[in-house]
Amino acid sequence: MFAKSSVLSILSLATIAFSMPLPILSAETEMPKGPSAGIQFTEMQDINPNSPAANRPVKQKWAVVVGISKFGEQRLVGDDLVMDKAAYNFYNYLTDPKGGRFAKDHVRLLVNTAATRGNILNSLGSKWLGELAGPDDLIVVFLATEAFPLIEGGTYLATYDASLSNVYQTCISMQDLMGTLRKDLKTDRIVLVLESKYSGAANLESGAKAIFHGFNIDVEKVMLGKGNIILSSSRPNEETYGNDFSTSLIECLKAQDGLVPLSQAFAKAKEMTEFKTSHFSKGGKKQSPVLKSNWTGNDLVIGTPPAEEVSGIPSSVNAFLSAEAHYMKANQAVVNNQIDAAITEYKQALAVDPTYADALSDYGTVLGYKGNWQEASEMFKRACDAKPNDSLFAYNYARSLKKLGNKEAYLAQMKTAYRLNPRDKDVLMALSEASRQADDSTGSIRYLQEALNLYPQNADLHNTLSVALYRAGALPQAIEHARTAISLNPKLTAARINLGSTLLSDGDLKGAADAYKEAIQIAPKDPEGHFGLSRALEKLGDKGGAKSELTQFIESAPSTDARVPAAKKRVSEL
Repeated sequence: MFAKSSVLSILSLATIAFSMPLPILSAETEMPKGPSAGIQFTEMQDINPNSPAANRPVKQKWAVVVGISKFGEQRLVGDDLVMDKAAYNFYNYLTDPKGGRFAKDHVRLLVNTAATRGNILNSLGSKWLGELAGPDDLIVVFLATEAFPLIEGGTYLATYDASLSNVYQTCISMQDLMGTLRKDLKTDRIVLVLESKYSGAANLESGAKAIFHGFNIDVEKVMLGKGNIILSSSRPNEETYGNDFSTSLIECLKAQDGLVPLSQAFAKAKEMTEFKTSHFSKGGKKQSPVLKSNWTGNDLVIGTPPAEEVSGIPSSVNAFLSAEAHYMKANQAVVNNQIDAAITEYKQALAVDPTYADALSDYGTVLGYKGNWQEASEMFKRACDAKPNDSLFAYNYARSLKKLGNKEAYLAQMKTAYRLNPRDKDVLMALSEASRQADDSTGSIRYLQEALNLYPQNADLHNTLSVALYRAGALPQAIEHARTAISLNPKLTAARINLGSTLLSDGDLKGAADAYKEAIQIAPKDPEGHFGLSRALEKLGDKGGAKSELTQFIESAPSTDARVPAAKKRVSEL
């Protein structure tokens, strides 16, 4: 199942996403021809609202810089390929001796393939910033990527390994992001710069259009802890245009040899961004950046040198970085279909850091691919032990238990994954199927309805729910969802065949025949359409038509189809 072109296609355990190698400077990307919509955060929890933020000197400075223009999920790649460039530019500013004055080993750069969900959360959390940043240190976080704002108030940021079919599991929610900063960091001095654009791909591909809303951050609704500052690339009702904001901000922050106050630099950058977007963007629509601050004391000057001598990286963090280097080599080997080489690198990563959860989980995936499910299950369990609150690891472990035939443990672990993330579509689908196999139609339907609430325009989900309702004898509702599936995806043959079968059971013979005929027009070699149509035509009294369709069923069905012998007998009788 491993595909050479994309790591996402190798995942035999459903949505198991790999972290990728460190970024390589990309070629210059063209400026966007038009606007890209941004995101809106309706609420952001305090990072640490009770922390003091007096006039204390900044002892050390740390930063994480993320920019993604290329995604493993090709449907996310648009024509606005400048977010990686924005990250490189911001990194260069931070490490400029006359700019941000950050030590290079104090800045973590994650671009494109390196900006996976696991790498970002590890860098912001206990593996890197949590180990390094002290109570009087300054942290700057720069994020440039696509994002999905929700009507209900949350927002999800796209990572390199994001999957549109399961946004809630593979992207990073702002709640998770802020929770990581709040839980793992000792300092209350955090500057968060967001240059994020709304991803139209979510509307088109995920079936979740009805739940996405807004353009960018509404900072008036963002609750900041003391000492924290947030900068957004545009107002909530405006679109974000390429990297105009970050380019302007960097230029202004570098004024006065980098010793300009942030508030002053932002005010000038806002004017520049508004002018650029009003005069040079497609449609001439203005983009107005926004700043909200709860900083106390003197104006923050990001370029001020740290008060203490720049500290080195402790051995514990160096050990993680060493393990991570092996881990990234392993994932690159997987991409190149060099599975044995990948296993060697995973083992070396785990020899350095036996609790490296991402390495444990991805190693388990590779072992599962090779058919070694016993050892794969052990790796997944260790990943769960290392990160007990990660629903993806819980899901992977559950899948391995099913492969080993341990149904009770599988169901218990899948329910754990559901408790950790009740929005994971793969978990919901797995629990629905488990309920069906246990003859619990109510439970099966409930899980499908929960998934459909998350992805209300997903045709496949409507069709699957239709089948479950049909099995439960709820024919009117089954017909309704089958028709909705067809309206959302007219080429979904399975939905038309399902509609035909449901109408046939409901006594609408002509409607059933029409549905089967439409399915056959789309997929003339699909045996199911011919089989269903033969049944409908025979009930309508058209024996000749029924015989013809049944003959085509026999010709197109595999020889192993158990219905073929009876079909041959029936043809001889018609």
